[in-house]
Amino acid sequence: MAEARKDELPDAVPAGWSAVPLSDTFSGVAGPYYFRNGDAPGVGFVAEKRHLNLGGIVHGGCLATLADMSLWDICRRKIGPFRAVTVTLNTEFLAPGQLGEFVYAEGDALKTGRSLLFSRGVVRAGDRVLMSFSGTLKRLPES
Repeated sequence: MAEARKDELPDAVPAGWSAVPLSDTFSGVAGPYYFRNGDAPGVGFVAEKRHLNLGGIVHGGCLATLADMSLWDICRRKIGPFRAVTVTLNTEFLAPGQLGEFVYAEGDALKTGRSLLFSRGVVRAGDRVLMSFSGTLKRLPES
């Protein structure tokens, strides 16, 4: 992943995270997303007004999208690059995210087989857990 200079990142993004350009994709429109540097899984975004629901808190769909992206990041950090689609994504919403917060997901790969990959994690804002999630990815043939 390309390193971004710290002065290019919003103030809410902590040190140790880098922007990854995902333009011309759903992820590019939903983000921007930041990935944790190093070996530990981590994907995050800064909650902007466009990420909020009508109640003024981070929309559950934004949190679910972050969790879905994190399934891939969690497994990629364990086994390396691969292509896959999401088979299942289970979520439990626990607390609201607020405008301006850095919202991030992290987790663990539970099983990485030849065909299916299983992982789980949490979405946080600071020390608060906003959502827990688990899911399954199905590997696709390399193109």
